[in-house]
Amino acid sequence: MLRFIKYVLQYFKHQRQDLTVPQQTDDMFHSIPGYTTIETNIDNQPIPGTITQSISKEERILQSPNGELITHSNKKGIHCGCGHLIYTIESNGQQPGLGSRCPICAAQAVQLLNRGDVTLDQAEAMSLCCSKCSARCEGCGINVCRRHIHQFIGLDNSRAWLCDECVKQAERDKFFKQTLTIMFSPFLDDNSLPPPAKKRGPNEL
Repeated sequence: MLRFIKYVLQYFKHQRQDLTVPQQTDDMFHSIPGYTTIETNIDNQPIPGTITQSISKEERILQSPNGELITHSNKKGIHCGCGHLIYTIESNGQQPGLGSRCPICAAQAVQLLNRGDVTLDQAEAMSLCCSKCSARCEGCGINVCRRHIHQFIGLDNSRAWLCDECVKQAERDKFFKQTLTIMFSPFLDDNSLPPPAKKRGPNEL
C-alpha cells in the first residue's frame, strides 16, 4: 500500500514539471489524452529574404483531467545548409544564431529546385548558415558559408579569405604575375643591364 502511494505521488510530481520538447509537432502535442488547452502563446520570427523559413516558439498551458496546470513549450527551428540546427536569429553565446544567406548555396539550391529534386522549403533552408559557419569575403564583401570561403596566399605571402569567385580571380592574377616575372626576369637582372651612361661636363662637349 505504501509503495502504491509513493508511486502516485511521484507520478503527479512529474506531471507538474514544465515540459520543453524541441521540434515537437502539433499532432504529437494533441496526442496527450484528456488534456485541455487553456492558453496559447506563439512567437514567430520570419527569416528575411525567405518565404517559408521562420523560427517559432509555442507555449501552451494545459489542464489535466484532475485540474492541474502544465506549461508545454514547443520550439521550431531551422536545419541550415551548414548542417547545424538553429532556434534563434540572434546568437546568445550558448547557441548559434542565424549567420547569413549564402548566395552560392542559394544558386545551387535553385538548380535542385528547378529539377524538382527539393521543395521550396528545403531549398531555402539549404541556402542558410548559422553564425558559426558564416564568413565575409575580403574581396567582394559578400557573406558566404564556410564551404565557400578559402584562404588565398599572394606572391608577397599576404593572406586573405575569399569566396569561390574571388579566389578564382586572385589565382588568375597570381598566375599572370608569375608568368610575367619569369618572362622578364632576364631583363630585370641588375647584372644583365648595361651600365648607365656617364654624364658629360660642360667642358667635355
